[in-house]
Amino acid sequence: MVPARPAAGRRTPEAGPTEHPSKDREHALSGKQHKREIKRRKQEQRAAAARAERQRTIFTVIVIGVVMAMGAVLVLVSLDDDDRAVADAPTQVPTADAVDAEPCVPAAAPDTAGAVKPTFDAAPAEVLEEGTDYRAVVETSCGRVVVDLLEEATPQAVANFVFLAREGFYDGLQIFRNVPSIFALQTGAGDNDATWQIGYAFDDELSVAQEEGYTPGSVAMANSGPNTNGSQFFFVYGQSPLPPDYTKFGQVVEGLDVLETIGAIPVEGETPTEDVYMESVTIVTGDDVAPSETAATDAAATDAAPTDAAPAETATD
Repeated sequence: MVPARPAAGRRTPEAGPTEHPSKDREHALSGKQHKREIKRRKQEQRAAAARAERQRTIFTVIVIGVVMAMGAVLVLVSLDDDDRAVADAPTQVPTADAVDAEPCVPAAAPDTAGAVKPTFDAAPAEVLEEGTDYRAVVETSCGRVVVDLLEEATPQAVANFVFLAREGFYDGLQIFRNVPSIFALQTGAGDNDATWQIGYAFDDELSVAQEEGYTPGSVAMANSGPNTNGSQFFFVYGQSPLPPDYTKFGQVVEGLDVLETIGAIPVEGETPTEDVYMESVTIVTGDDVAPSETAATDAAATDAAPTDAAPAETATD
């Protein structure tokens, strides 16, 4: 910063005698003093530029902080306003091709429908036997679905599912939600609502989902965020575009067509217009799955059909 020039005829410590102010000023700034003055001015200019840069940096940091704070507030408000969208529910994302199936006509509600379901203090422990292959036979209002459980890749999720199934927890629960855009049929809530909580949570096991995605027939845990698994899960009846954020713990090996017919039932919002129930969920080991009535009928028809029939004779003149 250049000091103010003193008025002519006045003496100041910077100016010295002022009888001839112009000449005195030139003399005072000559030689080394002149160089020092130039150096000082440059230093002051650099200091001023540094201060300006610091001010710009501080202003930028403040603006970024305000924007981030406002974004956090908006996220919290959004979560509070839409609990159903985040509680124990797969996230809805854009999808591709629809599944072409006729909607099923569900059977009447089972006797267990509407029963009060318990909650638990902690996730079950020591449920699975090492080296044992587990399957679940799910009898629905529209037919049977058999699920091969992935006990080696997702032991926590399978142990949880096996425990609840053996307790009869799933019997009589509705498949209360269908999200056609991601081909997901959600169930497993004690009061048939996505916000229901079983009383405990366990961690995600995402390796299978990350490797395979959610192919038709996948069975995966619903959640409300990382490591919030409980009792709710969903069946996938098409090629779902969901990100691998949900523990895939089973694969349908029989009854994918049943899931497709359930998925074809019209929805109001995400609620099916017809009530579909899991009438029962039974855990079996190995391949010990009794054939369903439909499968037994088909097998009987196949056995009864002739296999070595002679070709029909052709009439001749």
